[in-house]
Amino acid sequence: MNIAQHKKQSIHYTVDLEDFSFDLCRALGTTSVPELRAESLRECYQNITDLLTNHDQSESKITFFCTGVMADRYPDLIRTIAQDGHEIACHGNFHDNISRMSTEEIYTSLKIAKKKLGEISNTEIRGFRAPSFSVDKYDYERLDAISQVFEYDSSLHFSCDKEFQEWLEHRTIQLREFPVPDQTIFSSKFKVKTGGSYLKLFPVSVVKNAIYKSIKNNITPILYLHPYDLFYGYNLLLSWQELDGANSRKYWYVRQLQWAGIFNWAQKRKLQRIFSEFNNLGRLDACL
Repeated sequence: MNIAQHKKQSIHYTVDLEDFSFDLCRALGTTSVPELRAESLRECYQNITDLLTNHDQSESKITFFCTGVMADRYPDLIRTIAQDGHEIACHGNFHDNISRMSTEEIYTSLKIAKKKLGEISNTEIRGFRAPSFSVDKYDYERLDAISQVFEYDSSLHFSCDKEFQEWLEHRTIQLREFPVPDQTIFSSKFKVKTGGSYLKLFPVSVVKNAIYKSIKNNITPILYLHPYDLFYGYNLLLSWQELDGANSRKYWYVRQLQWAGIFNWAQKRKLQRIFSEFNNLGRLDACL
């Protein structure tokens, strides 16, 4: 490691590997199954690995939280990621809000997803992140269902180590937690998470400030990205035909640009600045 790397702060980079087109069709109740976007998703993966290799990172491997749908529809991509040495973790079977599921439904669906991902990747699936971070830190029943399937979770948010330690002392479950920090930046009522739409919709300085504030508050920053954050085009968007049967079809045809289109070219420059400034701490399972 060179001297410049010693001066860098370090964070974990993670990717929530989900099938945007399938997930949106499912959420909207369309009558169609979207076509595969295998080439586009491989390009997303290549873009993230290029960021790792082109910015002199001390670690080259990261964690990918993958849905069971990705295992069903893109098994070759899951195998490639695992063969390249990255961690395959779980992001649910479907990209569904688990706060709306019973504990039995959560347990069953996570067992299915874990089995599929493990068989396809030929790796042990040890970690989980809830889709859209859809579990509350005090929802111990659902967290317990997660703990019955996985060794660690990365679904919760804390602003500082003191807050995190208080939660650890009072929790009623045994589950290793790697929280994604959130920090107040503009006002006490507005919290910024380290990644996702916060990186896409705001200047890069906003997320960088949240990262530095997390470090100051002694909580390890975890940056989270999505495959559509790393695709510089429109091929991941649903076509008009694929949205057949959706309520507010015109609205969603335009709204999806927020996630998988209009901001992506600026996103590339933002991510280059993040990767240039912060070293990669590596896979989350290496911390167990």
